[in-house]
Amino acid sequence: MSSAEMSDPAGGAPETPDLEDARWFPVDLHVPARRYGFLRLDDAALARSSFLDTRIEASLADATPMDAGQISVKGAPARLSWLFHTSFCGSTLLARALHVPPHQVCLKEPLVLRRMGDARHAGVAFESLIAPTLRLLARPWHPGGDVVVKPTHAALNVASALLAGAPDSKAVFLTSSLDDFLVSNLKKTPETQAKIPDLAERALSAGSFHQRLPAAALAPPDLLCAAGLQWAAQRELMQDIVEAAGHGRVRAVDMRWLLRDLEQVAWQCMQWLGLPAPRAAFEDGCRQVAMRNAKAIETPYGPGQRMQDMALVTGLYAPQLAQAGEWLGRHVIPSMRPAAFADPQPWYPL
Repeated sequence: MSSAEMSDPAGGAPETPDLEDARWFPVDLHVPARRYGFLRLDDAALARSSFLDTRIEASLADATPMDAGQISVKGAPARLSWLFHTSFCGSTLLARALHVPPHQVCLKEPLVLRRMGDARHAGVAFESLIAPTLRLLARPWHPGGDVVVKPTHAALNVASALLAGAPDSKAVFLTSSLDDFLVSNLKKTPETQAKIPDLAERALSAGSFHQRLPAAALAPPDLLCAAGLQWAAQRELMQDIVEAAGHGRVRAVDMRWLLRDLEQVAWQCMQWLGLPAPRAAFEDGCRQVAMRNAKAIETPYGPGQRMQDMALVTGLYAPQLAQAGEWLGRHVIPSMRPAAFADPQPWYPL
């Protein structure tokens, strides 16, 4: 459903959203019309939904529209933290580990942020919607609780604007190595893989990296090379965001750390972000999260299986991975800034 299709639910006048209640959630946003769509969600829907976008476990067709002008943006927003990521790097897993209600909730890829990312990509003004959007997303779901927001990687083009709009907020930036990113893409469905060229173009257009690339880099010979180009463009964007915000606000985390010890990494992220969940409550939830597929929580899937799957794919596609690595090494990686290409350095005791 497009945001332009938001309408009053059938069968009478819609209930008026209570903007003081975080459960009246902005499930959609029409940027040119400055109009949100609200649905009342419960805690279970928030936990079940792997993503709060068009895949949310709720009916977007029933959203109640409200103009942005009706949303007060006075004063500072409530406490807000960010989980940015470069895609296919375990961000949903980390988001579930950081979701520890009633102490804190993690909002996984709200559609409203994707709409702003789409607007910037299309050259449509969106800046006036940052303040009301942050105000809505930062509302606590429980008294005294915090909120972590995980934007989609397709909204990395507005990440610096989001950080600027919430100057007291801090962020964790999850990423992966080039090799791990390529392997993760090989595990995806053909439908997901078909999106790679568009995602690469989107990431390239958000920064200046494309201006440093040779012509050959912009014409990858296959999807795996295109995925590597996407990785490089996203890592360059990540470096832009870190440099704009400063190390005092953004800390990078590598997926390999996460897969090696989810509990330790998630706890260190909590400490860095200043999240309030006590250790015992966090550990209980984290152990359950670690043994489930983050995107299909009814499916058992532990760390051992994750590593086994990655090793299997690496072995099956070794020639293709080697060819892609050779092409990227000739045409893409030499144009990257060293800080964008390098693996993140640990900032806590390993």
